Amino acid sequence: MKKWLIGAVLACGTVLSTPEARAFESASVRVTLLANDDDLESSDFRTVSHLGLSLRSPELGSGLRAEAELSLLLFASNAGALTFRDNASFVRLAWRPESWGEAEGLSLTVLPMSSTRLHLGWEQPAAWGRFVYTSTGSGSGGSGVPGVEARLTREQWYAFAAAKSVVGLHQLTLEAERLALVMAGAGVDVLPPLRLEAAGAFVQHGTIPAIALQGREERASTRAVSGRVLYHQGAPIGPSVDFSLYRQDPAVFETLFAPEAYPGGVSASVSLEGTYLHQTLMDPDVFRKTTGQGAEVLALQARLKVDFLRLHALALHRSATFISSESPGLPPFVAFVRDTPLQSELLLSAGADYHFSGPGLTPGLVVRAVWPATFHNDEGSPLGTSGVAVLRGPGDISILPAGRQRQPILSARATLRWDFGSVFSAIGEAFYAHDPNRTTFDDGPTGVLELVPLPPSAVGFNALLQARF
Repeated sequence: MKKWLIGAVLACGTVLSTPEARAFESASVRVTLLANDDDLESSDFRTVSHLGLSLRSPELGSGLRAEAELSLLLFASNAGALTFRDNASFVRLAWRPESWGEAEGLSLTVLPMSSTRLHLGWEQPAAWGRFVYTSTGSGSGGSGVPGVEARLTREQWYAFAAAKSVVGLHQLTLEAERLALVMAGAGVDVLPPLRLEAAGAFVQHGTIPAIALQGREERASTRAVSGRVLYHQGAPIGPSVDFSLYRQDPAVFETLFAPEAYPGGVSASVSLEGTYLHQTLMDPDVFRKTTGQGAEVLALQARLKVDFLRLHALALHRSATFISSESPGLPPFVAFVRDTPLQSELLLSAGADYHFSGPGLTPGLVVRAVWPATFHNDEGSPLGTSGVAVLRGPGDISILPAGRQRQPILSARATLRWDFGSVFSAIGEAFYAHDPNRTTFDDGPTGVLELVPLPPSAVGFNALLQARF
């Protein structure tokens, strides 16, 4: 049986311009239908709307401007319930002296409700730190975590410092406590085409619940460092049309709909980045003690543009401990048992698209192979059974049948972008995915839960439309 995944996204917007101010409004509607051929009762239907408003003030003083963006997500359930969630709205003060370039300046950005725009890492699959997880789970969805960033940008270098804050619960005193994530970084062009960048972060996760139950206070935390080497030559090259890479990015609409310039000639960019984490978590092997657990991610990204042809390639390595690090740990606040067999995730992706300037069409193709991260799960664990566990995300785990090892997940995506002047844009993708690692638990003949393989194949589409007036 094949699983069908159908999605549609509709966005529309309005642009108003004056010599002194600009206002932008955008709204989007996303409809997703998930159905199994053999079990339509398990279908999931939901609607997600994106509502946005951007404003920029006239000059408030010598080189001083203010701007703001209101970004909201509206979720509609099958029962008709509506839920709003902030999508990292912000207010910014920007100052640029008269002698500085157009792209230079000093800015202070405040994100009063959700700060998921602030993170470590540059390429989206390698990003980390969008959320601040606490023992009560607060902040794990990004809501209720305000943040602030100060950034100085010059022609050949930049520097920034940022902080987030969330209210957690002290597991011994049962009183509220303030927890924080702080980060800072800088980048410099050592040569016109070569940029070096580095950043670091420290995160407080609060008291560890399982140790607090024993009357002892131990705290979980994360230290992180990131670095990137970027070579770029020629005109900027935008990202490929691939919705799966931008799921957690609150700027997904701006990213995917950013206009692409085709000035002719050859442009290229190659980047290598990495992030290493050291987390203090509960030691599952030593009673009432903590231990350190490392995690890492590496991403190699290459882009090439020759006239109207664009080529993209991505190689990504993520350790199993990195995938579970946002929680942090698996289960949360607990490190893996020492000597647990772990396999890292390896992703290889390549794509190409070609722009036809007359009709404004850009068709493309993306192919991908993913060897998912795994760990060996013991029968006494919270997952309830032993075997190789496939780890796709902190809450996305499937147990393989006895004797089975992970198999690659293969997918192909046909993409299309249509830019109808400056008025209308549309982005779509149709995809096929084959994932033989999917399983679930279901009632067996005797009423006891049994491990059941799920159909490995899925086909579907996504579409995103935007109009400007």
